[in-house]
Amino acid sequence: MNALLVIPCYYESKRLPRFLLKLCELVELSNLSIAIQLVDDGSSQDEQKALSNLSQKLNPQYSFLREPLLLEKNLGKGGAVRAGWRKGGDANILAFVDADGAASAEETIRFLGIIEQSATQNRVLIASRDSGAGRDLQRKCSRKIVAKIFNQLIRIRYDIHLSDTQCGLKAIPKEFFQSTKGNMVQDGYAFDLEILLTAKRHGLEVASIPIDWTEVPGSSTNLRHAWTFMKQILFRKI
Repeated sequence: MNALLVIPCYYESKRLPRFLLKLCELVELSNLSIAIQLVDDGSSQDEQKALSNLSQKLNPQYSFLREPLLLEKNLGKGGAVRAGWRKGGDANILAFVDADGAASAEETIRFLGIIEQSATQNRVLIASRDSGAGRDLQRKCSRKIVAKIFNQLIRIRYDIHLSDTQCGLKAIPKEFFQSTKGNMVQDGYAFDLEILLTAKRHGLEVASIPIDWTEVPGSSTNLRHAWTFMKQILFRKI
């Protein structure tokens, strides 16, 4: 496996450094071939400078940490991830993980290690926040309720039977992305769901891997984003 791990960032100068340092340390200790691509999604100049400084500080020790991609405009998470994936180079697996560290560095490496041990040419792999699978899940009750509502609506509307479509840790084959990227256009909350729907339409298996998850304060996601996503599910085909 040769993987590119994209970390989309939007005003993440406070939450990213600790997560990124630990992630770099674990990649270095692992036997995995992983390049890390930071993508700043149109944050302020000060934020982008902080991201560049962080990368320059770590890069001499961790050469697999690429120079950050700094977007001029805010595209949304989906747009930022796809911009990073287009820098995939010789990677055959394209992945992303949220910058907040809710999916910890340890769990991210465990997730990518599972990919290393399995055939991925015809599979999309997604992490899931599923306490019923024996994993540690630290999440606000309100968010659990909203997630269950979304999952039920997605099950009814799109016939997708997964416990968690929105977890911020996923991996897809590069060939799949190259063949379908023109059809993947969702930039907001629906980005994750669009990946799964596109995989389903192309006959790819979707495998779910339960992970530990610890909610981290400071998310830019709010009720407005959730309401927009719900309207997409109910009234517009993704």
